[in-house]
Amino acid sequence: MEKKKKISRSEQDGIQYRRAKNWQIAISQLCTAAPMCFYFLMTYATYIGNSNFGILVGVTGLVMTVSRLFDGITDPICAYLIERVNTRHGKIRIFMLAGWAVMSLATTAMCNWGAGHLYGTSGLIFFVVCYLLYIVGYTLTGVSTNLLGPVITNDPEQRPIVGVWSTVYGYFVPMIMSMIAMVVLLPRFNNEIGTPFLSVLNLVCVGVSLVLFLISCIGVSAFDKPENFRGIVGKDKKEEKPSMRDMLNVIKDNKELQRYIIAGSSDKLAQTIGGASVVSTMLFGIMIGNMSISTIISAVAMIPSLLFVVIGARLAGKRGNMKTVVEWTWVCIIWNVIFSVFLLLSDTTSITVSILPTAIFLIMMLGNNATKMVVSTATAAMRMDVIDYELYRSGKYMPATISAAYSFIDKVISALGASVATFLIGFIGYTITAPQQGDPLTTGVRLMTVLLYCGFPILGWICTILAMRKSRLTREQMVVIQKNIEEKKKAAQAG
Repeated sequence: MEKKKKISRSEQDGIQYRRAKNWQIAISQLCTAAPMCFYFLMTYATYIGNSNFGILVGVTGLVMTVSRLFDGITDPICAYLIERVNTRHGKIRIFMLAGWAVMSLATTAMCNWGAGHLYGTSGLIFFVVCYLLYIVGYTLTGVSTNLLGPVITNDPEQRPIVGVWSTVYGYFVPMIMSMIAMVVLLPRFNNEIGTPFLSVLNLVCVGVSLVLFLISCIGVSAFDKPENFRGIVGKDKKEEKPSMRDMLNVIKDNKELQRYIIAGSSDKLAQTIGGASVVSTMLFGIMIGNMSISTIISAVAMIPSLLFVVIGARLAGKRGNMKTVVEWTWVCIIWNVIFSVFLLLSDTTSITVSILPTAIFLIMMLGNNATKMVVSTATAAMRMDVIDYELYRSGKYMPATISAAYSFIDKVISALGASVATFLIGFIGYTITAPQQGDPLTTGVRLMTVLLYCGFPILGWICTILAMRKSRLTREQMVVIQKNIEEKKKAAQAG
């Protein structure tokens, strides 16, 4: 009997989807791994400022905090630049490598060229300028790489796969870089984090990131073409370059983008609050009484949950991104309600001591991470749907604007999260000192820990549910949108 041929998604939906080969998706997403090398290097920013330029630790921290304001401003500026440029070689690779060059220049100036030569006011100014330059490069790379997903595929089954690879790289690359730094490099410098170690670490980060970016360029080369960045315009007509007014109109008039930002930002704020270091100390150091076990438990719970990234991608591909976000957000809410009850009513000090409570806690942590992974995967893919919706709505293709708008809010929220957590623990007595392992487990500490770790995420997910109530970006509606875009483009080309 002849084997029945599998019907493709294009044949099912009656649309000629733009698809990429699996290997192209896999290596193109290395562009999200490359900046993580620099991000890892900048976790040593305090050491760079202190060892290389003699800057006080507190001053370095202040510089990094204040620079977040600048970080937010760079997103719309970089988006404006990227939207207006479309060369015959495309734009993604150009801006990715430009961002790499700027980051490399900044970190090499900090770690190699200027180290040990500038101190006092001149050293501080040099460090600040270099750090701001690094932020520009990082933003330039971030905004341009966010264009990859919607450009390489508009197939609803493939789009979530893009997020799978970026999530996997985002988890493993920092871990591998940490192993290289701690196991290979640091012992060569007598386990001292100083100028010699930082200079070599920078060169390693610059080299590894360049290789990752170049491999990524191979994966995206077939799609980084000027025609893939055009809106709905005639064949011989010159497309108007987006203005700042156009960018503002996208944010003002695109209701789906507004819903997406509300859902994403409320969820991000809640997750950032729950992930603050003081909350981790209160959960593991005070409620469980064993801070050293936190990394092990978190790793044990995290690694299997990466499987749910793949599960989330499959679900989003079959059921639609918006529906998957809503359904699994409900799962997150229910799971965290159960987790809250366990933390409130059980003897948490017996975790890591007795088998049963330890097993229950591990299962709860695993389920918590796993359900969040599904939501994150579908949310990342949904951004591509929002980009296509804007093309359908206005005829303008503005992926950088939409990505930058979300990124700007995301950065502001991330900066607020830890501050909110620090402010709230002041109500239970932590106004002068921070929580430490061994502090008494009072009722106030238990309630505040559960509120911050589970309660705020639940509130964030409720906001997501409310924001998505009127969303039109269902699996079925996206088929209609893609058909409409395809028909309009054909009509424009024919006319």
